[in-house]
Amino acid sequence: MSSISSSQTTHIEILGQSFSLKSDDSPEYIQGLANDLKQRYARISARMNVADPLRVAILAGLFLLDDLKKSVGANQVRRSTTQTSEPAKPSSMSPKNADVDEEAILAQLDKRLGELGL
Repeated sequence: MSSISSSQTTHIEILGQSFSLKSDDSPEYIQGLANDLKQRYARISARMNVADPLRVAILAGLFLLDDLKKSVGANQVRRSTTQTSEPAKPSSMSPKNADVDEEAILAQLDKRLGELGL
């Protein structure tokens, strides 16, 4: 989150838990992050038929880290192949592509868990 001089408190609720976050970012930005996270939780919960909030949060955390590592990796590859010193462009992975990747991972995970009888 950015470092603007005036901190603001934003109240959010995620998975039945209330939080008060003090941040230099706008309340709208924080609420947007919370809403994106809630949507991701809802997709995971529905697709995996998981109701336990802790499991949903762990799965979402894994997917978010996967997205981040892939994005950082793509930027590193782009930098190493660039002949000039221009900054790397943002990852071309759109949210729609991330959803497709997430769906594929969820399907694989679901299949494997079924094979294990879980």
